[in-house]
Amino acid sequence: MNKLYALTKIQIKDFMSKYSQQLNMKSKLLSKLIIILPLLIFLPAYEIIKQVYVSFAAIGMPELTLTYVYVAATILIFITAIPLVISLFFYSKDLSLIATLPVKEDTIIFSKIAAIYVYLLGMALLLFGTSVGFYGLYDGLKPVELLLGILGIVLTPVMPMIFATLVVIPFMTFIGGRKNRNLMVIVGNVLLIVIILGIQVLFTRVQMDPASLQNYFSSSDGIIALVGHKFPPSVWLTKMITKSWLDMLYYILLNLGFIVLLKLTAKHLYKGAMLKYNQQTSQGNINKKGKVSYKSSSKRALLIKRHLGIIVHNPTFLLNTVMTMFVPILLFGIYSLMGLMTLDTFKDPMFKPYAIYIFTGIISAPVLMGSLSTTVITREGKTFWETRVLPISINENLLTRILSTFIASFGASLILAIATFWIFPLGLIDILLSIAFALTATLCFSTLDLIINIARPFLNWSNPTAAVKNNLNVMISFLPRLAFGLVGFVLFKLLPSVGGQFVIAVFSVILIIGFIASYALVFGRYRMKFINMDI
Repeated sequence: MNKLYALTKIQIKDFMSKYSQQLNMKSKLLSKLIIILPLLIFLPAYEIIKQVYVSFAAIGMPELTLTYVYVAATILIFITAIPLVISLFFYSKDLSLIATLPVKEDTIIFSKIAAIYVYLLGMALLLFGTSVGFYGLYDGLKPVELLLGILGIVLTPVMPMIFATLVVIPFMTFIGGRKNRNLMVIVGNVLLIVIILGIQVLFTRVQMDPASLQNYFSSSDGIIALVGHKFPPSVWLTKMITKSWLDMLYYILLNLGFIVLLKLTAKHLYKGAMLKYNQQTSQGNINKKGKVSYKSSSKRALLIKRHLGIIVHNPTFLLNTVMTMFVPILLFGIYSLMGLMTLDTFKDPMFKPYAIYIFTGIISAPVLMGSLSTTVITREGKTFWETRVLPISINENLLTRILSTFIASFGASLILAIATFWIFPLGLIDILLSIAFALTATLCFSTLDLIINIARPFLNWSNPTAAVKNNLNVMISFLPRLAFGLVGFVLFKLLPSVGGQFVIAVFSVILIIGFIASYALVFGRYRMKFINMDI
């Protein structure tokens, strides 16, 4: 037990320190405070769960809030656990150290699981804990229900976390040593995005029509019967909190069963996956064949191809880039499937005065939502030194980074323009001005974001996700976008009668000025910082 406690403590400290390091925080105080940033994403859950509780309380069944929030929390915890299990088990690069320690296989497995549990417990506290708080406090203090609810919160991450472990590790055994090692991370991220957006849309509809929610759940053959048959733990937990001791026994035994199952399979999992899946090398690329070309090519073209190739050939980079660039299409598809929006929505006369603004926002989304230049140096990681020793000038090195971002972002903007221009009641001048806005915005932010990456380089990342997602530079890049957005809003308010064409044209001029200023900074003051950057 002492060995398990000591190893678990080390794993948790290592996990948290790597998380802070990936955000590139140099201040120790900020490094600790930044850990709570993911919690801010879930703050809207309070209002959503409150609305659900009020709806259920209106039909005299407030305990149903516990059932449905638990189901949603379990799904989110399971999906979140997938990349965490992969990261901690297969990308931590500590196998060579741990394998030499005088500890058993199950101790290693449970110490890593404990580190993941701490992270997932925070998610359970925020989601399911909020529903417990409403149930135990909203209509008067219920001390026994609150204590049982706290027990439920503590146990909530156990089942989905262990289930994810039992699914992920055998799968990684199958793909161990192959080149597609990021496959499960991608699958986990895609599922997480789809589920979060789906739940958000579902609860948005709930808030718009709470009366229909009450009627739906009051039906004798409503969802409660379905959930009870398809996912009994949700019913057991609900009845446990409402002081059903038999259901409490069922729920506790279920979680103990998962723990025992993990302990019984720990040795096999460790030897079958962790030892087979080499953390230190990429043996899947040893026999990789490629073509050798002796044709002369432009240095600029080759460098641009190199920067774009880093994105294309890394599944995590490619997924993150595509998902952020085509957010409008993704959201429109989800809302269409939910019946909340159709193509005819934009042809409504009410939307006509705002059509040019909506169209401009859609085709500018790749550069407004994405920030490729913010990570253009970071994505190279430990191979950054290669461009520093090549016979190319510093100016060419910097320019090709801007151009590669411009090609990717503006190319996506053109695709969005071709795919959506016919939906809106726009004239040729409107379309051309919108494209001009997207062009100037791409030039401005492609250059401005590079300043952030030069000022805050982050090359020593442990996995691709850390380079493009768990990176504070990406968050910082939204500040200038917010500032330009405020300028645009003020411009819209000051000139309400001049028309959308004039506002878009003036804003494009402002973006050109921003591009010129950013360009001067990159090839002036920040050029020297780039030269002096540590490799």
